[in-house]
Amino acid sequence: MKRFYYVFLLLVVSMFLFTSCALQEIEIKADPTLQVPIAKESITMYDLVDTEDIVISLSESFGEDATVTHKSDNPLTYGVDLKIFDGQEILDEIAPGQSDFSSVPAGPYDLVTSDASLTLVSLGGTTFGPLEEISLTSLPATLVVTGISDPSYVTIEATLSTSSTSTLISSGEEFNLGPLFNEYSKIYLEEMTITFNSSLSPDDSPTIKLLVDIPFEFTITEDLELYTNKDEVGDEDIFGRSGEDSDDLSDILDGIESFKLHMDYDNTTGLHLKMEVQGWDVEKNQPTESEPVTREITVGEGKTVEFDLTGFIEDMKNTVPFNLVFTVKLPPSEYSLNMDGSLDLSLWLDLDTDLAIPITSRAQ
Repeated sequence: MKRFYYVFLLLVVSMFLFTSCALQEIEIKADPTLQVPIAKESITMYDLVDTEDIVISLSESFGEDATVTHKSDNPLTYGVDLKIFDGQEILDEIAPGQSDFSSVPAGPYDLVTSDASLTLVSLGGTTFGPLEEISLTSLPATLVVTGISDPSYVTIEATLSTSSTSTLISSGEEFNLGPLFNEYSKIYLEEMTITFNSSLSPDDSPTIKLLVDIPFEFTITEDLELYTNKDEVGDEDIFGRSGEDSDDLSDILDGIESFKLHMDYDNTTGLHLKMEVQGWDVEKNQPTESEPVTREITVGEGKTVEFDLTGFIEDMKNTVPFNLVFTVKLPPSEYSLNMDGSLDLSLWLDLDTDLAIPITSRAQ
């Protein structure tokens, strides 16, 4: 947006040079429409969504026994490999003192009971950067047993629960972890039973894992702010005004009848966005009195949207220093994050002016 400031400043300064001269005899009236290209920008999904925050949040939630891997960009998907019990931990629980599983009789054994449940996932306070606590559509998960020659030799049954609901799961059968995950609290391993359907060899050492796919397909029910430039506005006026020249430049602003910002764009992010433009009082670090202007940025290519900022003109004149704050929001809907997409913008300014420029010829 800096080029916007520079172009507009150049326009205002050039107008100021005409009007500040002591020339009074001839007055030329002009009613031009100025269309000024401002900038071209390409905003990737990685600019809007911090995937590093997502990985950190998942790693902290599933704990140190989990490995988080990136699996797909469309939709953005992460995989979690969570070790629950390794072979030695299972032996210590069901057959203390045994060196391997060959001497463990076939049959069921309790690994976890309801009076000593374990915290499996801790989601309290978990947020995915600007996405916050989104409601994920589905989290396919499977309880698996590795480290044995034949998976049919061992069967696991378990109960996962939160403070309000529970789910019975079995090894090798996919289930949806989403309803438990979306509570954003703790997920407990309430009970777990391991059943040996056949004798194991000395080389077998079963490890119990929970494998989870986390595709970022989700629903939100209120506006979600993805980006704002509030912290980047700085201390300067958008027109470069200072206290001593603000009155002169405000007189020039009187000649502006309309002030519009146009944006041509290609939106391949898969996200239906909203952009809000707000006048900003830099000194008070707060919005000006004019209402913000919001427009929709729909999905597709070759699109155009117009922001009519004419209502900002009085605030521009009366507030020094004055600036603009841009905010990108995600409105309520269902979404699927396509990290291969981008938002390509071309911004241009449309000014309608009614100027009276005094000019004097030199005395002979």
